[in-house]
Amino acid sequence: MDKPNLFVTYDIRNRRESKEEVLWVLGKVGEEEPRFLSSRARGIFLILISRESREITKKLVNLCKEAPDEFWYTYNYIPIDVWCSSELDEMEENVKRLAEGIKEEETWRMTVNKRFYNQYHTMEIIEALAKDINWGKVDLKNPQKVIQIEIIGKQAGISLLEPSDIFSVSKVKSEI
Repeated sequence: MDKPNLFVTYDIRNRRESKEEVLWVLGKVGEEEPRFLSSRARGIFLILISRESREITKKLVNLCKEAPDEFWYTYNYIPIDVWCSSELDEMEENVKRLAEGIKEEETWRMTVNKRFYNQYHTMEIIEALAKDINWGKVDLKNPQKVIQIEIIGKQAGISLLEPSDIFSVSKVKSEI
């Protein structure tokens, strides 16, 4: 089964308009045939794109700076590196592997967002997943790398990103 490599949050009151917006803006940055895969969570599009998702989010940032009025209904565009079970041991294994991309001198942060998941408190998840990362330095405000974890029920999307890989519509609009 194909796994989505782009995680998009949107206004749940305007699903149709949000989907049209995603199709429009992705088309504007060269992604012609995105595939929307099923998501249990309202307000989340799980999308499989053919291009590198970090390249697309960077192009979307530039598009938003040039034409902020193209973005009304969507909020965040997050590249996803790997999908796995939301069981702690499986997430831990994937986080540990991805965290090898953090250099000794780099700073990092872990961000966990949960939907349909009450098995553990967010801080319990962060403590369990971060315990084996004993290189680099944690910086919650201005990290060089972000371990992003998006949990939806029994599945977790995990990425190792630079902050610039994450496209937050409100952040970009506030900087214009």
